[in-house]
Amino acid sequence: MSNVADIAIVGASSLVGDMLINVLEEHSYPFGQVRLVDIDDEAGERRMINGQSVRVEALSTFDFASVKLAIVAGDRDVALQHIAAIRDAGALVIDTTGLLIGQGVTVVAEVNPATLADAVQRRVVACPDSQVLQSALVLKVLDGMSPVQRVSIATYQSMSTHGKAAVEGLAMETGRLLNGQPIEKGGALAKQSAFNLQPCVSDLDEAGASREERDLVAGIGEVLGLPSLPVLANCVMVPLFYGTAQMMQVTTAEPLEAQKVINVLRRAKGIKVLDKAEAGGYPTPVTDATGSDQVWVGRVRQDAGQPNTIHLWIVSDNLRKGVALNSLMIADLLIKDYL
Repeated sequence: MSNVADIAIVGASSLVGDMLINVLEEHSYPFGQVRLVDIDDEAGERRMINGQSVRVEALSTFDFASVKLAIVAGDRDVALQHIAAIRDAGALVIDTTGLLIGQGVTVVAEVNPATLADAVQRRVVACPDSQVLQSALVLKVLDGMSPVQRVSIATYQSMSTHGKAAVEGLAMETGRLLNGQPIEKGGALAKQSAFNLQPCVSDLDEAGASREERDLVAGIGEVLGLPSLPVLANCVMVPLFYGTAQMMQVTTAEPLEAQKVINVLRRAKGIKVLDKAEAGGYPTPVTDATGSDQVWVGRVRQDAGQPNTIHLWIVSDNLRKGVALNSLMIADLLIKDYL
């Protein structure tokens, strides 16, 4: 197997691309040359990686035969247009846009790394978003204690889960409203983002589920290897710039005591527990998860009416832990074990 491999980050100017570059500055990976690629309008900029200035190259002319791996970040439409060509050029694709969720190749490195063997044959891996990742990390632990029978999740997602335009829109709207000015129409989302909650920001299917909810349900089933697991998801956009949170209810075959769940979660890889019966004894996306390499869990409690149901509050840095770290861990495993 390879000791090192050259990689490309496609969508280097996106929020995820930017976080990938930041994480590369802080962690060591078996990468040779890291090439930065983006749509032609974003090409020409330079970014620092490990003390070296790296120029962003144009996607339309980049030769993907020159790299072993390509991490695709940013816009889902760009991924749709280019993933096949990248794969045909010989590079193995790690897609972070959500385009491939539910197609049998979704991987969370800390949950189902063995799936990479099949992904290598297909030359493509789907890296899910933070909602799937943090759910799967916790559910894997609970399923190991007692088989999970049903899951209900309400997510509270920041604007960065919807891209750079949504983050910039929240900043602009907040500034205008705080200065007594009306917000402008035609923003990134259908309704006002600042000081508001939105229960749907994408097209609904015939059953009334949004794209985010469909991706979450499909991703959990795929990563856990439980495609028939009943999962109810409700995804809400909240006026935060970064971070994500979930309130999860999990029904298991046998009752699980809250303290036992806490003790097992404390020993789980990739999870940090903050659960204290005092003011501030719980994690939040901003004060605890931001900049963290862990998924944080708190408010663990057994349901009073259904003792085989456990309630949990889960938060993470959606760009860092949720996407960037997982995609880089996947790349690391691929280079060490398969390429």
